[in-house]
Amino acid sequence: MYLKRFVQLFVIFLVAALVFVAIFESNFSGNSVVNFIVASIVAYIVLTLPLVILTIAKARKKENIVGAAPKAGELAEILKKLPGYIALSVQNEEHKMSTTIMSFSQSAQDEGVLYMVAEPDAKKVANLKQNGQVSFTSWFEGLETGARLSSNQAVCEVFEDAEANKQLIELEPSLVSLHENAVNMAIIKMTIKSALYEDFKDGIKVLNF
Repeated sequence: MYLKRFVQLFVIFLVAALVFVAIFESNFSGNSVVNFIVASIVAYIVLTLPLVILTIAKARKKENIVGAAPKAGELAEILKKLPGYIALSVQNEEHKMSTTIMSFSQSAQDEGVLYMVAEPDAKKVANLKQNGQVSFTSWFEGLETGARLSSNQAVCEVFEDAEANKQLIELEPSLVSLHENAVNMAIIKMTIKSALYEDFKDGIKVLNF
Protein backbone atom coordinates (compact mmCIF):
# COMPACT_ATOMS: atom_id res chain seq x y z
CA MET A 1 0.00 0.00 0.00
CA TYR A 2 1.33 3.43 -0.91
CA LEU A 3 1.52 6.40 1.49
CA LYS A 4 -1.15 8.48 -0.28
CA ARG A 5 -3.66 5.60 -0.23
CA PHE A 6 -2.79 4.74 3.38
CA VAL A 7 -3.43 8.34 4.50
CA GLN A 8 -6.76 8.40 2.62
CA LEU A 9 -7.90 5.15 4.21
CA PHE A 10 -6.76 6.22 7.68
CA VAL A 11 -8.63 9.54 7.48
CA ILE A 12 -11.81 7.82 6.25
CA PHE A 13 -11.55 5.20 9.01
CA LEU A 14 -10.96 7.87 11.66
CA VAL A 15 -13.99 9.88 10.53
CA ALA A 16 -16.16 6.74 10.50
CA ALA A 17 -15.00 5.83 14.02
CA LEU A 18 -15.76 9.35 15.31
CA VAL A 19 -19.22 9.24 13.73
CA PHE A 20 -19.90 5.88 15.39
CA VAL A 21 -18.82 7.13 18.82
CA ALA A 22 -20.78 10.38 18.47
CA ILE A 23 -24.02 8.62 17.52
CA PHE A 24 -23.68 5.84 20.09
CA GLU A 25 -22.83 8.13 23.00
CA SER A 26 -25.62 10.57 22.12
CA ASN A 27 -28.09 7.91 23.32
CA PHE A 28 -30.69 9.45 21.01
CA SER A 29 -33.08 6.49 21.32
CA GLY A 30 -32.59 5.65 24.98
CA ASN A 31 -31.85 2.05 23.91
CA SER A 32 -28.21 0.99 23.69
CA VAL A 33 -28.94 -1.79 21.16
CA VAL A 34 -30.75 0.60 18.81
CA ASN A 35 -28.00 3.18 19.29
CA PHE A 36 -25.37 0.56 18.40
CA ILE A 37 -27.19 -0.65 15.27
CA VAL A 38 -27.86 2.85 13.93
CA ALA A 39 -24.32 4.01 14.74
CA SER A 40 -22.88 0.94 12.98
CA ILE A 41 -24.97 1.50 9.83
CA VAL A 42 -24.14 5.20 9.57
CA ALA A 43 -20.44 4.58 10.26
CA TYR A 44 -20.39 1.83 7.60
CA ILE A 45 -21.87 4.23 5.05
CA VAL A 46 -19.34 6.91 6.01
CA LEU A 47 -16.56 4.34 5.64
CA THR A 48 -17.56 2.77 2.32
CA LEU A 49 -19.04 5.65 0.32
CA PRO A 50 -15.78 7.65 0.02
CA LEU A 51 -13.92 4.45 -0.95
CA VAL A 52 -16.41 3.79 -3.75
CA ILE A 53 -16.12 7.40 -4.96
CA LEU A 54 -12.31 7.28 -4.88
CA THR A 55 -12.26 3.98 -6.80
CA ILE A 56 -14.63 5.27 -9.50
CA ALA A 57 -12.71 8.54 -9.80
CA LYS A 58 -9.42 6.67 -10.17
CA ALA A 59 -10.88 4.37 -12.83
CA ARG A 60 -12.28 7.31 -14.82
CA LYS A 61 -9.00 9.19 -14.58
CA LYS A 62 -7.12 6.14 -15.83
CA GLU A 63 -9.63 5.69 -18.67
CA ASN A 64 -8.86 9.19 -19.89
CA ILE A 65 -5.09 8.71 -19.73
CA VAL A 66 -4.38 5.21 -21.06
CA GLY A 67 -4.44 4.25 -24.71
CA ALA A 68 -3.07 6.18 -27.66
CA ALA A 69 -0.06 8.43 -27.40
CA PRO A 70 -0.65 12.14 -28.09
CA LYS A 71 1.20 11.98 -31.40
CA ALA A 72 0.58 11.70 -35.10
CA GLY A 73 0.45 8.30 -36.78
CA GLU A 74 -2.05 5.92 -38.28
CA LEU A 75 -2.08 3.55 -35.32
CA ALA A 76 -2.34 6.44 -32.84
CA GLU A 77 -5.40 7.76 -34.70
CA ILE A 78 -6.99 4.31 -34.61
CA LEU A 79 -6.26 3.82 -30.90
CA LYS A 80 -7.89 7.16 -30.10
CA LYS A 81 -11.17 5.69 -31.37
CA LEU A 82 -10.88 2.65 -29.10
CA PRO A 83 -10.89 2.07 -25.33
CA GLY A 84 -7.50 1.91 -23.61
CA TYR A 85 -7.88 -1.81 -22.95
CA ILE A 86 -7.04 -4.94 -24.90
CA ALA A 87 -7.78 -8.63 -24.48
CA LEU A 88 -4.30 -10.15 -24.42
CA SER A 89 -3.95 -13.87 -25.15
CA VAL A 90 -0.88 -15.68 -23.83
CA GLN A 91 0.19 -19.30 -24.25
CA ASN A 92 1.60 -21.20 -21.27
CA GLU A 93 4.20 -23.97 -21.23
CA GLU A 94 1.45 -26.54 -21.80
CA HIS A 95 0.41 -24.66 -24.97
CA LYS A 96 -2.89 -23.62 -23.41
CA MET A 97 -4.15 -20.12 -24.16
CA SER A 98 -5.31 -17.73 -21.47
CA THR A 99 -6.77 -14.29 -22.05
CA THR A 100 -6.67 -11.31 -19.72
CA ILE A 101 -7.89 -7.72 -19.98
CA MET A 102 -5.01 -5.24 -19.84
CA SER A 103 -4.88 -1.45 -19.93
CA PHE A 104 -2.08 -0.09 -22.11
CA SER A 105 -0.28 3.04 -23.19
CA GLN A 106 1.24 3.58 -26.61
CA SER A 107 4.93 4.30 -26.79
CA ALA A 108 5.94 7.90 -27.39
CA GLN A 109 9.06 6.62 -29.18
CA ASP A 110 7.75 3.83 -31.41
CA GLU A 111 4.24 3.81 -32.88
CA GLY A 112 4.05 0.01 -33.03
CA VAL A 113 4.87 -0.52 -29.35
CA LEU A 114 2.34 -0.75 -26.51
CA TYR A 115 3.23 -0.94 -22.82
CA MET A 116 1.37 -2.70 -20.03
CA VAL A 117 2.06 -3.13 -16.31
CA ALA A 118 1.39 -6.20 -14.15
CA GLU A 119 2.25 -7.69 -10.78
CA PRO A 120 5.66 -9.41 -11.04
CA ASP A 121 4.28 -12.69 -9.67
CA ALA A 122 1.26 -12.75 -12.00
CA LYS A 123 0.79 -15.96 -13.99
CA LYS A 124 0.66 -14.06 -17.29
CA VAL A 125 4.09 -12.56 -16.56
CA ALA A 126 5.56 -16.04 -16.02
CA ASN A 127 3.93 -17.23 -19.25
CA LEU A 128 5.27 -14.25 -21.19
CA LYS A 129 8.80 -14.98 -20.00
CA GLN A 130 8.49 -18.48 -21.45
CA ASN A 131 6.73 -17.47 -24.65
CA GLY A 132 6.59 -13.85 -25.75
CA GLN A 133 4.53 -14.51 -28.86
CA VAL A 134 1.03 -13.18 -28.19
CA SER A 135 -2.22 -12.16 -29.83
CA PHE A 136 -4.64 -9.43 -28.86
CA THR A 137 -7.86 -7.68 -29.78
CA SER A 138 -9.08 -4.27 -28.74
CA TRP A 139 -11.77 -4.00 -26.07
CA PHE A 140 -15.40 -3.87 -27.23
CA GLU A 141 -16.65 -0.29 -27.66
CA GLY A 142 -20.14 -0.76 -29.09
CA LEU A 143 -21.89 -1.31 -32.40
CA GLU A 144 -21.85 2.28 -33.64
CA THR A 145 -18.63 1.94 -35.65
CA GLY A 146 -17.80 -1.75 -35.27
CA ALA A 147 -14.17 -0.68 -34.81
CA ARG A 148 -11.71 -3.36 -33.78
CA LEU A 149 -7.94 -3.74 -33.80
CA SER A 150 -6.43 -7.22 -33.58
CA SER A 151 -3.18 -9.04 -34.20
CA ASN A 152 -1.55 -12.43 -33.83
CA GLN A 153 1.80 -10.99 -34.85
CA ALA A 154 3.00 -9.38 -31.64
CA VAL A 155 5.87 -10.14 -29.27
CA CYS A 156 6.14 -9.22 -25.59
CA GLU A 157 9.23 -8.52 -23.53
CA VAL A 158 9.12 -8.30 -19.72
CA PHE A 159 11.15 -5.81 -17.66
CA GLU A 160 11.35 -6.37 -13.90
CA ASP A 161 14.59 -4.78 -12.75
CA ALA A 162 13.83 -1.57 -10.83
CA GLU A 163 16.76 0.34 -12.30
CA ALA A 164 15.90 -0.70 -15.85
CA ASN A 165 12.26 0.19 -15.20
CA LYS A 166 13.26 3.61 -13.93
CA GLN A 167 15.20 4.33 -17.12
CA LEU A 168 12.29 3.06 -19.21
CA ILE A 169 9.83 5.31 -17.35
CA GLU A 170 12.06 8.30 -18.06
CA LEU A 171 11.67 7.53 -21.77
CA GLU A 172 7.99 6.59 -21.46
CA PRO A 173 6.37 8.74 -18.71
CA SER A 174 2.90 7.41 -19.60
CA LEU A 175 3.82 4.16 -17.82
CA VAL A 176 3.06 5.87 -14.52
CA SER A 177 -0.53 6.37 -15.73
CA LEU A 178 -0.86 2.58 -15.87
CA HIS A 179 0.42 2.13 -12.31
CA GLU A 180 1.77 4.75 -9.92
CA ASN A 181 4.37 2.25 -8.71
CA ALA A 182 5.35 1.02 -12.18
CA VAL A 183 9.04 1.12 -11.29
CA ASN A 184 8.55 -1.87 -8.95
CA MET A 185 6.16 -3.76 -11.22
CA ALA A 186 6.65 -5.96 -14.26
CA ILE A 187 6.58 -3.72 -17.33
CA ILE A 188 5.44 -5.50 -20.48
CA LYS A 189 6.61 -4.13 -23.81
CA MET A 190 4.54 -5.43 -26.72
CA THR A 191 5.97 -4.89 -30.19
CA ILE A 192 3.37 -5.23 -32.93
CA LYS A 193 4.71 -6.53 -36.23
CA SER A 194 1.39 -6.23 -38.05
CA ALA A 195 -2.23 -5.65 -37.10
CA LEU A 196 -5.69 -5.77 -38.63
CA TYR A 197 -8.07 -2.84 -38.25
CA GLU A 198 -11.76 -3.28 -39.04
CA ASP A 199 -14.74 -0.96 -38.89
CA PHE A 200 -18.08 -0.50 -40.63
CA LYS A 201 -17.01 2.66 -42.46
CA ASP A 202 -13.46 1.97 -43.66
CA GLY A 203 -13.67 -1.81 -43.98
CA ILE A 204 -10.48 -3.78 -43.37
CA LYS A 205 -7.00 -2.30 -43.21
CA VAL A 206 -3.68 -4.07 -42.62
CA LEU A 207 -1.07 -2.16 -40.63
CA ASN A 208 2.59 -3.16 -40.85
CA PHE A 209 5.37 -1.85 -38.63
